[in-house]
Amino acid sequence: MISMRDMTSVAPTVCRALGVRLPSSAESSPISEVAESIHKTERLAVVVIDAFGVGTWEKVKAKTPTFNELRDLHGTVIRSVMSSITPVNFATMLTGASPEVHGIRNREQPLRNETIFHVMREAEMVSATAARAKSSLGILISPHADRPGLAASNLDSEVTEIACRMIDEDVNLLWVQLLDVDDAGHAYGPYSNESEEAAGRADANLRLMLDAARVKGYSVMVLADHGQHPSSDGPYMGVHGTDMPEDLNVPFLWASNDELRDALG
Repeated sequence: MISMRDMTSVAPTVCRALGVRLPSSAESSPISEVAESIHKTERLAVVVIDAFGVGTWEKVKAKTPTFNELRDLHGTVIRSVMSSITPVNFATMLTGASPEVHGIRNREQPLRNETIFHVMREAEMVSATAARAKSSLGILISPHADRPGLAASNLDSEVTEIACRMIDEDVNLLWVQLLDVDDAGHAYGPYSNESEEAAGRADANLRLMLDAARVKGYSVMVLADHGQHPSSDGPYMGVHGTDMPEDLNVPFLWASNDELRDALG
């Protein structure tokens, strides 16, 4: 693993890969090692596996062969911004702005800062999402996309179907959120058998998307919005939102389309 950056680096890295300018409130520079691998791709898929922190991944590696294979190509660790919860970090991912600048604390708030999607529209490029209708990506972010893909079932299986359809339609940027790992962690704990099985389902869904992406000429980035740690009390077995390493440290993986075709073809 390489030196850490935080979530404010995601938007600049995506914009550099697509060859467009940064959102106006972006605060960081692109992750240089990603920019060296992905050079002005025409199509990019960004897949966020909710709550799949480094600590969780280390416990469930036996269930994540696709994720592991992608990590063998390229990977680093970045840090969530505080508080380490989904809407805060999605707002930072899409704007490059810190929470103090974008002001988002929950998914019902309007996101007023310029996003990657706005920048792409200016460049006559098409953005899309694939998300559960009741998720942070679905509620907070998808209204800004050209083609918001919302799963009414609120199941990751439908999210994956929507993602593969969007890839087949050749959108320039697809942003995806998978939630099974977060759901299982909250209900049973992030290191439980149920979380291990959820990671396996997320990995299988990731494989379906990567197979579609490699055929259609997409480069990919895969990351988490935050991690999760076991709870000592309260209604949830797994929690996040703190500055504990388990909550903050998340994997960031990437591959150009050429690399994806060679690795998974």
